[in-house]
Amino acid sequence: MTVALSLILLSAVVHAIVNILTKRADNKYAMRLLIGVFSAIIVAPALFFVPLPHGRAVWFLVGTAFVHALYELLLVKSYESAAFSAVYPVARGTGPLFTAIGAMLFLHEHPPALQLLGIAFVCGGVITIGLSHRATEGAMKGIAFALATGLTIGSYTLIDASGVRAVTNPFSYVLWFFVAHGFCVLVTAPGIRGRSVVIEARKEWKLGILLGALSITTYGSAMLAYRFGATAQLAALRETSVLFGTALAMSFLGEHMTLRRWIAAGGIAAGAILLQAG
Repeated sequence: MTVALSLILLSAVVHAIVNILTKRADNKYAMRLLIGVFSAIIVAPALFFVPLPHGRAVWFLVGTAFVHALYELLLVKSYESAAFSAVYPVARGTGPLFTAIGAMLFLHEHPPALQLLGIAFVCGGVITIGLSHRATEGAMKGIAFALATGLTIGSYTLIDASGVRAVTNPFSYVLWFFVAHGFCVLVTAPGIRGRSVVIEARKEWKLGILLGALSITTYGSAMLAYRFGATAQLAALRETSVLFGTALAMSFLGEHMTLRRWIAAGGIAAGAILLQAG
């Protein structure tokens, strides 16, 4: 469990950095396209050193590629509809909630009561940070997209946790995931947004390379963690990235914390402690 904990906390920290840098992109959907493509290119040479996935793992890869493509679209739609700091916590907070329900229904994982309470604290704290913004019409539309995004997060987490456990060498699934995801996003993004998304992507390719490399670190670490630990608890613990993201936003983006957000942050921290105590 120590290995899983270390990997998931690494994932959380890097995940916060990726999203802070993504916020700076002029066209966020173009940046998501670049992240998918460059992460696939970066891992491609390593494919020669791992066995090919086979059996059920192949179907998990196909499924997760399409779910991730849908996730990218819904995430960007939520960003375009409301403030980043409002919708991002809602998406990330509901993701582990859906994961926990799915893990109990489909993976037959049954966390003890203390860990379920920890999951509730993390999810509640993250969602409270998102809902601390003014409930304008645009914000409510964005939150609706964020809830749909959370459902895709729960879905791909369950798929990838199953996939990384279905292979002998976990790096086989992890590396091929980035290739499958990159290919799927490369096909679907221009189809959804047209040539303009490719033109916009060319303008920010340098940042795309950096975020592609960081994306490998954050989600690769998460998938490896799912190999060694329980899915629902680790998925919830990963959402402590919102705490790291808030700290970075205060330091580098000049954002301020209200009392409600400080209380919510305390709830997230308490939930993380309960997850480990359980």
